[in-house]
Amino acid sequence: MKTPLDADVPAFSTICAATATAPTRAAVSASASANPADQSGGQRAAIDGSQAPAALADLHDLLSQGQSYPPEYRDQLANHLPMALHALFELGASAQQLRAFESSYARRFEGLASAVPAPAATDWLALRGQMSAYAPLRACFEAALAQEGRDALLRRVLPELMEEGLATAAFHGLIRTAHAIQAGHEPELASALAYWASRWQALPAPRHAAEPPNLALPDWVAALAAGAQGWRSEAPLIQLRMQEASATPIYQALADALAPAADAPTRVAELAQLALAIYMQTRNFTVLHMITGLRALRIVLPWLARPERVQVPLARALAAAYLAGRVQPMVRQPAVLLQSWPEVLAVARASDDDHLIKLVHACQDEARAYRESRYLQAAALAVAMASI
Repeated sequence: MKTPLDADVPAFSTICAATATAPTRAAVSASASANPADQSGGQRAAIDGSQAPAALADLHDLLSQGQSYPPEYRDQLANHLPMALHALFELGASAQQLRAFESSYARRFEGLASAVPAPAATDWLALRGQMSAYAPLRACFEAALAQEGRDALLRRVLPELMEEGLATAAFHGLIRTAHAIQAGHEPELASALAYWASRWQALPAPRHAAEPPNLALPDWVAALAAGAQGWRSEAPLIQLRMQEASATPIYQALADALAPAADAPTRVAELAQLALAIYMQTRNFTVLHMITGLRALRIVLPWLARPERVQVPLARALAAAYLAGRVQPMVRQPAVLLQSWPEVLAVARASDDDHLIKLVHACQDEARAYRESRYLQAAALAVAMASI
């Protein structure tokens, strides 16, 4: 099996070339509406048996209950509960399944201090990157939502969060924000933005970007895959490995070397196809976050007044993430994969694995947006490997 670390790196050039002919631009234009009704992820899946899919009120009740939970637990692990609950909802989970997942996941917060109200910050940018400021930042964004409304707030703050901090907390600030937008729950959106802002961390620009970006995507990927073979970080968290990666010669050479695409939706679509192809060959955990992160970016693009400006920080983020991923071929492969979305979704709805749930949801959502059947194969692979 060919992988990004195999000697035959041009195989990934073939993958990238295929993205240029994929029916992505029309699909992205159709899916990237700022209308919340269009951001719900489409028709929710029906579930097996007699249980009906949960109502939106069931999801909102649990999201409201979860506002007392901290944004992280243990050693800087992001709270995935609100993201996974929304993903389960979109996958057609019943109210009982949502409650069971919430009850199980909430055990991770036992012994931790609950989030407490705080006076709203007056200058949120001054507190960006200060995790201790989560509570005042949350109060700030909650007040801004009440005063400005969702769309105006997102148009104002997303550029400041994204320009250098797109990959904050291994993309989880962005991912949680996209789930909150689609869930239509303003307190959760305030929490998501506060987490992104308080954990905000910039990926640096290369110190010596001597030439304008001129590498076509296939050449950029081939150079990144080849360079990644000579570096490895042992840091325990993705975000820590990404920061270490940003100091490497290969990052310095390539982070700003990718020639821009015609527009931001096209570049996001191309990189989504790339992340999908790499995941199917490796089932890499960091690449999983590329898939969910790129889906989230597709969701928030409509609120960016100048979306073309996201291309540079996105290339930096993907370069650092790939290096941080320590990508290797799959050692074991399942003998049999599920062949239909209903089968895959049924397994995901019954799972207590937050990453599996979010990945299956992202795959289904991206399959609809890009009309790409390989997302079913990726989701089926994730489900099968989770049981090995």
